[in-house]
Amino acid sequence: MDAFSDYDLLEESSGRKVAEGHKASFCLEDTACDPGTRRRYACTSHTQGLSPGCYDIYHANIDCQWIDITDVPPGSYILQVTVNPSFQVQEADYSNNVVRCQITYTGAFVQTHNCRITRNLKHPDKP
Repeated sequence: MDAFSDYDLLEESSGRKVAEGHKASFCLEDTACDPGTRRRYACTSHTQGLSPGCYDIYHANIDCQWIDITDVPPGSYILQVTVNPSFQVQEADYSNNVVRCQITYTGAFVQTHNCRITRNLKHPDKP
C-alpha cells in the first residue's frame, strides 16, 4: 500500500494543513496484542491482517512514518493521523480511524497532548 496512514499537521487556529506525511505498508500483521488476545496474522506465515485487540507496531527508525517540519514555525498545531484513508483494508468499523492531538512546537521540541479519536471517517459505501 502506498499509504496505510496519513499524517497531517494543521494550524490550530485555522485548520490549514502546514505539513504532511504518510506511512507506507507492505504487510499488516499482529506484532502485539492485548492480554488474552491471540495473534492470528504474521507476514512470515504469509497471512496478512490485523486482529481486534492487536497492533502492527513500527519502530521510530523506519523511514516514511514522519512529517518534515523543517520549515514549520513554532506554534500550536493539531496532528491528525488517519489510518486506512483509502479504505483498502476491510474493517467492521471505520469510525475510529482518525486521531487528533494538540501539538506545541517550540522550534526545538514537540509536545503532544489531548489525543482523541474523532469519529468522522465513513466508508463511502456504508451508511
